[in-house]
Amino acid sequence: MKSPALHAADPVRAAADAQTDHGPAWRVAIGCAIGLAVAFGPALIASFGLYVKPIAAQFGWSRTQVALAFSIFSIMGAFGTPLLGIVLDRHGSRPVLLSSVIVLPLALALLVVVPPSYPAFLGWAVAVGLVAVVASPAAYINLLPQWFNRRLGLAVSLAMTGSGLGQALFTMGHGLLLSYLAWRQAWLIMAGVVAAVGIVNAVTLLRDRHDLVALRRAGRHGDLPGDPPSVALRSSAFWFATAAFFIVMLVIGAMLTHLVAMLTDRGMSVGQAAMIAATIGFSSLVGRLLTGLVVDRVGFGLMGVITFPLQAAGCVLLIAGHSVASAWLAAGLIGLTYGVEADLLPFMLRRTFGLRCFGQLYGLAFGIVQLGPVLGPILLGASFDRLGSYDPGLAVLAVLSLLSAVLVALADRQARAVGMLRRSAHQPGMTDGQVDAA
Repeated sequence: MKSPALHAADPVRAAADAQTDHGPAWRVAIGCAIGLAVAFGPALIASFGLYVKPIAAQFGWSRTQVALAFSIFSIMGAFGTPLLGIVLDRHGSRPVLLSSVIVLPLALALLVVVPPSYPAFLGWAVAVGLVAVVASPAAYINLLPQWFNRRLGLAVSLAMTGSGLGQALFTMGHGLLLSYLAWRQAWLIMAGVVAAVGIVNAVTLLRDRHDLVALRRAGRHGDLPGDPPSVALRSSAFWFATAAFFIVMLVIGAMLTHLVAMLTDRGMSVGQAAMIAATIGFSSLVGRLLTGLVVDRVGFGLMGVITFPLQAAGCVLLIAGHSVASAWLAAGLIGLTYGVEADLLPFMLRRTFGLRCFGQLYGLAFGIVQLGPVLGPILLGASFDRLGSYDPGLAVLAVLSLLSAVLVALADRQARAVGMLRRSAHQPGMTDGQVDAA
């Protein structure tokens, strides 16, 4: 291993390996929380459902036709995020974020001028899907491993809590405006909110670390602490963890889409079913905060093993119990896992593989994970359409949830087996590949 003197001779490299977790780092974390509150998820995914009915009514389309936009957003975002990761590793997050806070509200505002033509509407959805790539959480999350090491879990949890709060606030804001205004006016006002908050936040709070920017500008990407992509992508730890988080989001996507219909089929009112479904969102905030408080101490593997089976318990409760109380409890258990995977994924990648190719790895993993909410609703819907009941689909989801816990445990074991996590604890910002090479 290289001596400390050799590291000291290279101040840029020494700064890149230095531990942060204080000072400007927390301002960046707060900026990420604010940015994620007005990012693509809250600004569009959490809000567009309120507009499906008025848009369908005005243009004479079916609700299924309007809702097709959701699939376009999700699929394009999933396939585009790995490319974004390459850009983030080469140029950092700030240039991407400065562009995204401008193009996202502009793309949203275009909806109000879409003519009553279904191909034109799909064209708008494709345009927004392209914007979704740069306006995804990846650019925000990419900042945090630059600024945090020991408290990375808490920082990611804080940032992702902003996303959850943003979803709740945007849903309420759109609902309030739609009570008094036409849908085009309401949509345009909220697009303005996205622009105002996003631009001010990006300009004032969001920064890449200057020492890492210096390394990139000097073309010294190989000097960044961490393993090269070829090493990381050959690691079973990466693929086990990605598969586990994909399954978690598959289950969440299925439940968010079908839970209200499932409960109303059992005789509950729409209002009561909606309140129970909302429990998933509130419970997810609790899960994220608890994860942030303890993951830095216990690691991602143990957190996954503890939380992921809660989804299985929720699915079993929905099969075995048809009471209102069991539905509330099931939604709460499922919600505790919702968002935990978003906290654990960057934590695992940073601690295991370092910073050198973090953007590429996170972009690839995040893109794969985002396909889960696309496939989950199809799986559970097929159970009802073909078998006449949600119960067989829920049973499959319960088994998959247990499998996700096994996979995250295997990922943790593999990472520890090669000494990655242990050595990064002794050499902040460095992984086994770098320690051995040194």
